[in-house]
Amino acid sequence: MELKDLIYSRHSIRKFKDTDVPKEDILKILDAIRVGPSAENDQNWHFIVVKNKDFMNKLADVINTKLAKVVSRVAEVDEKRAARFEKFTKLFTLFALNAPVLVMIYSYTAPPAAYTEYKMINMPHEELDHLFLQNCGMQSLGAAVENGVLMAMDLGYGSCTMTSQNWAHREIEAFVKEELGFEREGWFLATMLPIGVPDGEAKSPGKKPLDEMVIFVE
Repeated sequence: MELKDLIYSRHSIRKFKDTDVPKEDILKILDAIRVGPSAENDQNWHFIVVKNKDFMNKLADVINTKLAKVVSRVAEVDEKRAARFEKFTKLFTLFALNAPVLVMIYSYTAPPAAYTEYKMINMPHEELDHLFLQNCGMQSLGAAVENGVLMAMDLGYGSCTMTSQNWAHREIEAFVKEELGFEREGWFLATMLPIGVPDGEAKSPGKKPLDEMVIFVE
């Protein structure tokens, strides 16, 4: 498929067929992410590839346990909001655990440009904090992961770049540490990428027209 066709036909896939994804295809997708751009070539990503259904079921339990606690507390303030959050999580988070493959991507917060220099000249803390608004580490990760999304499409799969689980990232990280022994100081679960053969027609919400978001300086 031509690159243009891949870009314009990309959709977030949330329903997958029960079809295996061979290891060689998974490695091609991850390698496409590996060669993506990163600030100062930090390559701030590490992959945990999950195909084990028992692991996914346990992960679902971790998320559901945290969800029940959050929903209960939110319901004390706003029952409609609590019900909305519960529905959102089931539709836009837990679906990923039904995919043939789930890639959990860990990252860390890379220091932004001028951070070291600002500290050297004793800039105020609010100025240091403001540098992180542009979060170069997450910009790098997003750009690199899109490589993997397009590679997956080229191989005949669908995927969905997810951050909707990150409200429970501490519990998920603790579970991964307990189950796999994986932990790195300063690293956190940044995104998840379910991968599989799409089941049904893919649709996406409408996009804003380009003329609403561009300014030319000529």
